[in-house]
Amino acid sequence: MNVEVIIQKMGVKYMKDVVDFLKLPPNILGALAIASGILLLLPDKVINKLYMTEFRNKYGFAIGIIFIVSLSILIILLILKIYHLFYDKRLDKKVAEGQLKYLRNMNREKVMILNAFLQERTHTLELPMNDGLVIELQHFGVITPAGQNHLVSMPDPRIKYFLQPWVEIKIRSNDELMRKFGIS
Repeated sequence: MNVEVIIQKMGVKYMKDVVDFLKLPPNILGALAIASGILLLLPDKVINKLYMTEFRNKYGFAIGIIFIVSLSILIILLILKIYHLFYDKRLDKKVAEGQLKYLRNMNREKVMILNAFLQERTHTLELPMNDGLVIELQHFGVITPAGQNHLVSMPDPRIKYFLQPWVEIKIRSNDELMRKFGIS
């Protein structure tokens, strides 16, 4: 067999090992970073007592690579986690502001539909599924179909919808919306 072919096959095998290493869960990468860091950074006196001197001398280069790569991945994961934490908080705030704005800008017909929901004990109503206002309210997550399968009459297709809990919470926690929806 040609030497170049053998080297190429070995390179592919090692690349697969590297890719598998990069796919390890963060807790395993953390353990590898700590273990390899201890092996690299402990004083020789301690390493001698652990009978790891030969191992560190023989595989020190590989241990160093494992330490640097696993630590780098952990730092990147930590940075991404912190970024997503702040991003999600910002997104939640924007969604809450958008929900309030949508409820404030509702026209009289939509207010009447929501009032009917609020007056029902179960906050559930049967509405025409092809009505534009119903479709809009469903699209913006104000109402949701109650269930998955619905038996409908084709001349008048109506299904049960329920009011999303956030709608009532937003209305009851805002004086302006309480006046708009006639809740005292």
